[in-house]
Amino acid sequence: MDKDLERVRAGIDKEEKRLEKEKRRQERELSSLGAQIEKDRQALESLLEDRVEGFEFIASAWADYELAKTEAQAAALRSKSHPAHAAADAVRDKGRDLAEMRRRAKRAEWVSGLYEWHFPWLEELRYAPEEEAYVKGDTKPMSGEPRDPAGDWLSKEEYAALSSTERNQRALERYLKSRKTPWQLGRDYERYVGYLREQDGHSVTYHGIFKGLEDLGRDLLAEKDDHIEVIQCKRWAKAKTIHEKHIFQLFGTMVLARMEEPNKKVSGTFTTTTSLSEKARQVADFLGIKVEERFPLSDYPRIKCNLARVTGDRIYHLPFDQQYDKTIIEPHRGERYAETVAEAEELGFRRAWRWKGAGPEHPAAGFRGAK
Repeated sequence: MDKDLERVRAGIDKEEKRLEKEKRRQERELSSLGAQIEKDRQALESLLEDRVEGFEFIASAWADYELAKTEAQAAALRSKSHPAHAAADAVRDKGRDLAEMRRRAKRAEWVSGLYEWHFPWLEELRYAPEEEAYVKGDTKPMSGEPRDPAGDWLSKEEYAALSSTERNQRALERYLKSRKTPWQLGRDYERYVGYLREQDGHSVTYHGIFKGLEDLGRDLLAEKDDHIEVIQCKRWAKAKTIHEKHIFQLFGTMVLARMEEPNKKVSGTFTTTTSLSEKARQVADFLGIKVEERFPLSDYPRIKCNLARVTGDRIYHLPFDQQYDKTIIEPHRGERYAETVAEAEELGFRRAWRWKGAGPEHPAAGFRGAK
Protein backbone atom coordinates (compact mmCIF):
# COMPACT_ATOMS: atom_id res chain seq x y z
CA MET A 1 0.00 0.00 0.00
CA ASP A 2 2.79 2.41 1.00
CA LYS A 3 4.74 1.48 -2.10
CA ASP A 4 1.72 2.12 -4.29
CA LEU A 5 1.24 5.52 -2.63
CA GLU A 6 4.88 6.39 -3.17
CA ARG A 7 4.61 5.45 -6.84
CA VAL A 8 1.55 7.68 -7.21
CA ARG A 9 3.34 10.56 -5.48
CA ALA A 10 6.41 10.01 -7.63
CA GLY A 11 4.20 10.06 -10.70
CA ILE A 12 2.53 13.25 -9.55
CA ASP A 13 5.88 14.91 -8.84
CA LYS A 14 7.15 13.88 -12.25
CA GLU A 15 4.06 15.26 -13.97
CA GLU A 16 4.29 18.51 -12.01
CA LYS A 17 7.92 18.90 -13.07
CA ARG A 18 6.98 18.19 -16.67
CA LEU A 19 4.17 20.74 -16.54
CA GLU A 20 6.47 23.29 -14.91
CA LYS A 21 9.05 22.69 -17.60
CA GLU A 22 6.41 23.01 -20.31
CA LYS A 23 5.12 26.19 -18.68
CA ARG A 24 8.61 27.74 -18.72
CA ARG A 25 9.05 26.69 -22.34
CA GLN A 26 5.77 28.32 -23.32
CA GLU A 27 6.68 31.44 -21.37
CA ARG A 28 9.97 31.63 -23.25
CA GLU A 29 8.17 31.21 -26.56
CA LEU A 30 5.61 33.86 -25.63
CA SER A 31 8.38 36.16 -24.52
CA SER A 32 10.24 35.58 -27.77
CA LEU A 33 7.06 36.07 -29.78
CA GLY A 34 6.25 39.22 -27.85
CA ALA A 35 9.74 40.54 -28.49
CA GLN A 36 9.37 39.79 -32.23
CA ILE A 37 5.96 41.48 -32.32
CA GLU A 38 7.41 44.51 -30.58
CA LYS A 39 10.31 44.52 -33.01
CA ASP A 40 7.93 44.31 -35.96
CA ARG A 41 5.76 47.05 -34.50
CA GLN A 42 8.73 49.34 -34.10
CA ALA A 43 9.86 48.58 -37.64
CA LEU A 44 6.38 49.33 -38.99
CA GLU A 45 6.19 52.57 -37.05
CA SER A 46 9.58 53.50 -38.42
CA LEU A 47 8.36 52.87 -41.95
CA LEU A 48 5.24 54.92 -41.35
CA GLU A 49 7.24 57.78 -39.88
CA ASP A 50 9.43 57.98 -42.96
CA ARG A 51 7.99 56.20 -45.98
CA VAL A 52 10.86 57.12 -48.21
CA GLU A 53 13.31 55.42 -45.86
CA GLY A 54 10.95 52.45 -45.82
CA PHE A 55 11.02 52.32 -49.60
CA GLU A 56 14.82 52.34 -49.46
CA PHE A 57 14.77 49.40 -47.08
CA ILE A 58 12.42 47.36 -49.27
CA ALA A 59 14.25 48.31 -52.46
CA SER A 60 17.51 47.16 -50.91
CA ALA A 61 15.84 43.85 -50.05
CA TRP A 62 14.94 43.44 -53.73
CA ALA A 63 18.54 44.20 -54.66
CA ASP A 64 19.83 41.64 -52.15
CA TYR A 65 17.52 39.05 -53.67
CA GLU A 66 18.85 39.72 -57.16
CA LEU A 67 22.41 39.60 -55.85
CA ALA A 68 21.80 36.28 -54.08
CA LYS A 69 20.47 34.75 -57.30
CA THR A 70 23.52 35.77 -59.31
CA GLU A 71 25.90 34.65 -56.56
CA ALA A 72 24.26 31.21 -56.69
CA GLN A 73 24.69 31.14 -60.46
CA ALA A 74 28.33 32.15 -60.12
CA ALA A 75 28.93 29.45 -57.48
CA ALA A 76 27.39 26.85 -59.79
CA LEU A 77 29.75 27.87 -62.57
CA ARG A 78 32.76 27.55 -60.28
CA SER A 79 31.74 24.13 -58.93
CA LYS A 80 31.29 22.49 -62.33
CA SER A 81 33.51 19.54 -63.25
CA HIS A 82 35.24 22.01 -65.55
CA PRO A 83 35.02 25.27 -63.57
CA ALA A 84 34.20 28.45 -65.51
CA HIS A 85 35.84 31.04 -63.28
CA ALA A 86 35.82 33.87 -65.83
CA ALA A 87 32.14 33.34 -66.60
CA ALA A 88 31.39 33.18 -62.87
CA ASP A 89 33.12 36.52 -62.31
CA ALA A 90 31.22 38.06 -65.22
CA VAL A 91 27.89 36.78 -63.88
CA ARG A 92 28.69 38.13 -60.43
CA ASP A 93 29.66 41.56 -61.80
CA LYS A 94 26.52 41.76 -63.93
CA GLY A 95 24.47 40.65 -60.96
CA ARG A 96 25.81 43.50 -58.84
CA ASP A 97 24.92 45.99 -61.57
CA LEU A 98 21.44 44.50 -61.92
CA ALA A 99 20.89 44.54 -58.17
CA GLU A 100 21.78 48.22 -57.96
CA MET A 101 19.53 49.08 -60.89
CA ARG A 102 16.69 47.11 -59.32
CA ARG A 103 17.17 48.94 -56.03
CA ARG A 104 17.03 52.35 -57.71
CA ALA A 105 14.10 51.42 -59.94
CA LYS A 106 12.01 50.06 -57.07
CA ARG A 107 12.71 53.04 -54.88
CA ALA A 108 11.81 55.46 -57.68
CA GLU A 109 8.64 53.51 -58.48
CA TRP A 110 7.35 53.58 -54.90
CA VAL A 111 8.34 57.16 -54.22
CA SER A 112 6.60 58.40 -57.38
CA GLY A 113 3.56 56.29 -56.48
CA LEU A 114 3.51 57.88 -53.02
CA TYR A 115 3.63 61.38 -54.50
CA GLU A 116 0.84 60.58 -56.98
CA TRP A 117 -1.30 59.17 -54.18
CA HIS A 118 -1.03 62.37 -52.17
CA PHE A 119 -1.20 64.74 -55.17
CA PRO A 120 -3.44 63.05 -57.80
CA TRP A 121 -2.88 65.69 -60.47
CA LEU A 122 0.76 64.59 -60.72
CA GLU A 123 -0.40 61.37 -62.41
CA GLU A 124 -1.54 63.43 -65.38
CA LEU A 125 2.05 64.53 -66.01
CA ARG A 126 2.80 61.04 -67.33
CA TYR A 127 0.97 61.90 -70.52
CA ALA A 128 2.05 65.55 -70.69
CA PRO A 129 3.93 65.40 -74.04
CA GLU A 130 1.04 63.67 -75.81
CA GLU A 131 -1.53 66.01 -74.30
CA GLU A 132 0.54 69.11 -74.96
CA ALA A 133 1.01 68.20 -78.62
CA TYR A 134 -2.75 67.76 -78.99
CA VAL A 135 -3.56 71.03 -77.25
CA LYS A 136 -1.12 72.92 -79.48
CA GLY A 137 -2.67 71.38 -82.57
CA ASP A 138 0.54 69.72 -83.69
CA THR A 139 -0.89 68.09 -86.82
CA LYS A 140 1.97 68.63 -89.27
CA PRO A 141 4.54 66.07 -90.38
CA MET A 142 8.27 66.71 -90.17
CA SER A 143 8.27 68.35 -93.62
CA GLY A 144 5.94 71.07 -92.36
CA GLU A 145 3.47 70.47 -95.19
CA PRO A 146 -0.25 70.57 -94.32
CA ARG A 147 -1.83 67.16 -94.10
CA ASP A 148 -5.16 65.46 -93.62
CA PRO A 149 -5.26 63.66 -90.23
CA ALA A 150 -7.34 60.93 -91.89
CA GLY A 151 -4.12 59.89 -93.62
CA ASP A 152 -2.81 58.61 -90.29
CA TRP A 153 -5.27 55.72 -90.54
CA LEU A 154 -4.88 54.78 -94.21
CA SER A 155 -2.21 53.38 -96.47
CA LYS A 156 -0.90 55.59 -99.25
CA GLU A 157 -2.70 53.43 -101.82
CA GLU A 158 -6.01 53.62 -99.94
CA TYR A 159 -5.74 57.36 -99.55
CA ALA A 160 -5.19 57.84 -103.28
CA ALA A 161 -7.82 55.35 -104.45
CA LEU A 162 -10.79 56.08 -102.20
CA SER A 163 -13.29 58.88 -102.60
CA SER A 164 -13.28 61.48 -99.83
CA THR A 165 -16.44 59.96 -98.31
CA GLU A 166 -14.99 56.44 -98.28
CA ARG A 167 -11.62 57.70 -97.11
CA ASN A 168 -13.07 59.63 -94.17
CA GLN A 169 -15.39 56.80 -93.13
CA ARG A 170 -12.63 54.17 -93.21
CA ALA A 171 -10.30 56.43 -91.24
CA LEU A 172 -13.05 57.01 -88.65
CA GLU A 173 -13.72 53.28 -88.26
CA ARG A 174 -10.03 52.48 -87.80
CA TYR A 175 -9.64 55.30 -85.31
CA LEU A 176 -12.54 53.98 -83.21
CA LYS A 177 -11.17 50.42 -83.23
CA SER A 178 -7.57 51.36 -82.54
CA ARG A 179 -5.72 50.72 -79.29
CA LYS A 180 -5.40 53.96 -77.39
CA THR A 181 -3.12 55.36 -74.74
CA PRO A 182 -4.46 56.05 -71.22
CA TRP A 183 -4.71 59.75 -72.06
CA GLN A 184 -6.69 59.02 -75.24
CA LEU A 185 -9.02 56.70 -73.32
CA GLY A 186 -9.62 59.43 -70.77
CA ARG A 187 -10.26 61.94 -73.55
CA ASP A 188 -12.83 59.63 -75.17
CA TYR A 189 -14.60 59.28 -71.82
CA GLU A 190 -14.77 63.06 -71.37
CA ARG A 191 -16.17 63.40 -74.89
CA TYR A 192 -18.90 60.86 -74.14
CA VAL A 193 -19.94 62.52 -70.88
CA GLY A 194 -19.95 65.88 -72.68
CA TYR A 195 -22.08 64.45 -75.48
CA LEU A 196 -24.72 63.34 -72.95
CA ARG A 197 -24.85 66.85 -71.48
CA GLU A 198 -25.16 68.38 -74.94
CA GLN A 199 -28.10 66.09 -75.67
CA ASP A 200 -29.70 67.46 -72.51
CA GLY A 201 -29.44 71.02 -73.78
CA HIS A 202 -26.16 72.09 -72.17
CA SER A 203 -23.43 74.08 -73.84
CA VAL A 204 -20.29 72.07 -73.09
CA THR A 205 -16.70 73.29 -72.92
CA TYR A 206 -14.16 70.47 -73.08
CA HIS A 207 -11.89 72.25 -70.66
CA GLY A 208 -9.70 69.30 -69.69
CA ILE A 209 -8.96 68.32 -73.28
CA PHE A 210 -7.89 71.58 -74.87
CA LYS A 211 -6.52 73.27 -71.74
CA GLY A 212 -4.12 70.42 -71.16
CA LEU A 213 -2.29 70.54 -67.83
CA GLU A 214 -3.92 73.91 -67.08
CA ASP A 215 -7.38 72.35 -66.69
CA LEU A 216 -7.20 72.71 -62.88
CA GLY A 217 -9.23 69.53 -62.47
CA ARG A 218 -12.16 70.76 -64.55
CA ASP A 219 -12.67 68.24 -67.32
CA LEU A 220 -16.00 69.59 -68.53
CA LEU A 221 -17.97 72.78 -67.99
CA ALA A 222 -21.63 72.20 -68.86
CA GLU A 223 -23.67 75.41 -68.89
CA LYS A 224 -27.43 75.81 -69.15
CA ASP A 225 -29.34 79.00 -68.35
CA ASP A 226 -27.64 80.43 -65.22
CA HIS A 227 -26.19 77.11 -64.04
CA ILE A 228 -22.65 75.80 -64.53
CA GLU A 229 -21.88 72.16 -63.82
CA VAL A 230 -18.21 71.42 -63.22
CA ILE A 231 -17.57 67.78 -64.12
CA GLN A 232 -14.51 65.70 -63.39
CA CYS A 233 -14.23 62.40 -65.27
CA LYS A 234 -12.12 59.39 -64.31
CA ARG A 235 -12.04 56.43 -66.67
CA TRP A 236 -10.20 54.00 -64.42
CA ALA A 237 -10.01 50.24 -64.15
CA LYS A 238 -12.64 48.68 -61.87
CA ALA A 239 -9.95 47.59 -59.41
CA LYS A 240 -8.96 51.19 -58.66
CA THR A 241 -10.80 53.26 -56.07
CA ILE A 242 -11.57 56.96 -55.98
CA HIS A 243 -10.46 58.48 -52.68
CA GLU A 244 -11.51 61.68 -50.96
CA LYS A 245 -8.52 63.64 -52.25
CA HIS A 246 -10.03 63.48 -55.74
CA ILE A 247 -13.29 64.88 -54.40
CA PHE A 248 -11.39 67.70 -52.68
CA GLN A 249 -9.71 68.54 -55.98
CA LEU A 250 -13.09 68.87 -57.71
CA PHE A 251 -14.47 70.97 -54.86
CA GLY A 252 -11.53 73.35 -55.22
CA THR A 253 -12.34 73.91 -58.90
CA MET A 254 -15.99 74.53 -57.98
CA VAL A 255 -14.93 77.26 -55.56
CA LEU A 256 -12.79 78.84 -58.27
CA ALA A 257 -15.68 78.71 -60.75
CA ARG A 258 -17.93 80.44 -58.21
CA MET A 259 -15.34 83.19 -57.84
CA GLU A 260 -15.13 83.61 -61.62
CA GLU A 261 -18.91 83.49 -62.17
CA PRO A 262 -20.45 85.00 -59.01
CA ASN A 263 -23.84 85.52 -60.68
CA LYS A 264 -24.28 81.90 -61.67
CA LYS A 265 -25.10 78.77 -59.75
CA VAL A 266 -22.18 76.33 -59.76
CA SER A 267 -22.45 72.65 -58.94
CA GLY A 268 -20.04 69.73 -59.22
CA THR A 269 -20.32 66.17 -60.54
CA PHE A 270 -17.76 63.39 -60.25
CA THR A 271 -18.22 60.78 -62.99
CA THR A 272 -16.17 57.60 -63.01
CA THR A 273 -16.10 54.09 -64.43
CA THR A 274 -15.04 52.74 -61.04
CA SER A 275 -16.16 53.15 -57.42
CA LEU A 276 -15.58 55.60 -54.58
CA SER A 277 -14.34 54.69 -51.14
CA GLU A 278 -16.87 55.07 -48.35
CA LYS A 279 -15.00 58.11 -47.04
CA ALA A 280 -15.00 59.69 -50.52
CA ARG A 281 -18.79 59.22 -50.74
CA GLN A 282 -19.23 60.84 -47.34
CA VAL A 283 -17.06 63.79 -48.37
CA ALA A 284 -18.93 64.21 -51.67
CA ASP A 285 -22.27 64.16 -49.86
CA PHE A 286 -21.08 66.69 -47.28
CA LEU A 287 -19.75 69.05 -49.99
CA GLY A 288 -22.86 68.70 -52.15
CA ILE A 289 -21.07 66.99 -55.05
CA LYS A 290 -23.10 64.65 -57.25
CA VAL A 291 -21.46 61.27 -57.87
CA GLU A 292 -21.90 58.99 -60.89
CA GLU A 293 -20.17 55.70 -60.07
CA ARG A 294 -19.53 52.74 -62.38
CA PHE A 295 -20.61 54.91 -65.30
CA PRO A 296 -19.39 53.11 -68.44
CA LEU A 297 -18.44 54.52 -71.82
CA SER A 298 -21.07 53.53 -74.39
CA ASP A 299 -21.16 53.89 -78.14
CA TYR A 300 -22.54 57.14 -79.51
CA PRO A 301 -22.37 59.25 -82.74
CA ARG A 302 -18.85 60.69 -83.08
CA ILE A 303 -19.11 63.11 -86.01
CA LYS A 304 -19.80 66.73 -85.05
CA CYS A 305 -21.90 68.66 -87.60
CA ASN A 306 -21.43 72.37 -87.05
CA LEU A 307 -22.67 75.64 -88.58
CA ALA A 308 -20.02 78.35 -88.95
CA ARG A 309 -21.28 81.47 -87.19
CA VAL A 310 -19.85 83.96 -89.69
CA THR A 311 -20.31 82.24 -93.05
CA GLY A 312 -23.02 79.73 -92.20
CA ASP A 313 -20.95 76.93 -93.78
CA ARG A 314 -22.10 73.45 -92.83
CA ILE A 315 -18.97 71.63 -91.62
CA TYR A 316 -18.41 68.26 -89.99
CA HIS A 317 -15.48 67.32 -87.78
CA LEU A 318 -14.06 63.84 -87.22
CA PRO A 319 -12.68 62.90 -83.76
CA PHE A 320 -9.06 63.31 -84.91
CA ASP A 321 -9.61 66.74 -86.51
CA GLN A 322 -7.88 69.73 -84.96
CA GLN A 323 -11.00 71.71 -84.03
CA TYR A 324 -13.10 68.75 -82.85
CA ASP A 325 -12.97 69.45 -79.12
CA LYS A 326 -13.34 73.20 -79.55
CA THR A 327 -16.50 72.71 -81.60
CA ILE A 328 -19.61 73.16 -79.45
CA ILE A 329 -22.77 71.50 -80.73
CA GLU A 330 -25.91 73.63 -80.34
CA PRO A 331 -28.98 71.66 -81.47
CA HIS A 332 -31.20 74.75 -81.51
CA ARG A 333 -29.03 76.12 -84.36
CA GLY A 334 -29.45 72.97 -86.40
CA GLU A 335 -26.19 71.41 -85.28
CA ARG A 336 -26.00 67.73 -84.46
CA TYR A 337 -23.97 64.54 -84.25
CA ALA A 338 -23.88 62.00 -87.08
CA GLU A 339 -23.14 58.28 -87.02
CA THR A 340 -21.47 58.06 -90.44
CA VAL A 341 -19.73 60.31 -92.93
CA ALA A 342 -22.43 59.54 -95.50
CA GLU A 343 -25.12 60.68 -93.05
CA ALA A 344 -23.30 63.96 -92.38
CA GLU A 345 -22.83 64.64 -96.08
CA GLU A 346 -26.45 63.80 -96.91
CA LEU A 347 -27.43 66.48 -94.39
CA GLY A 348 -25.37 68.97 -96.38
CA PHE A 349 -22.24 69.12 -94.20
CA ARG A 350 -18.72 68.95 -95.63
CA ARG A 351 -15.46 67.91 -93.97
CA ALA A 352 -13.54 70.62 -92.10
CA TRP A 353 -10.70 71.94 -94.28
CA ARG A 354 -8.45 73.58 -91.73
CA TRP A 355 -5.73 71.10 -92.66
CA LYS A 356 -6.24 71.76 -96.42
CA GLY A 357 -3.15 71.91 -98.59
CA ALA A 358 -3.74 71.02 -102.24
CA GLY A 359 -7.42 70.33 -101.56
CA PRO A 360 -9.27 67.44 -99.97
CA GLU A 361 -9.61 65.53 -103.24
CA HIS A 362 -5.92 65.74 -104.10
CA PRO A 363 -4.21 62.40 -103.30
CA ALA A 364 -1.09 64.14 -102.02
CA ALA A 365 -2.85 66.79 -99.99
CA GLY A 366 -2.94 65.04 -96.69
CA PHE A 367 -1.40 61.59 -96.71
CA ARG A 368 1.01 60.83 -93.91
CA GLY A 369 0.75 57.08 -93.62
CA ALA A 370 -1.21 54.56 -91.60
CA LYS A 371 -0.20 54.00 -88.01
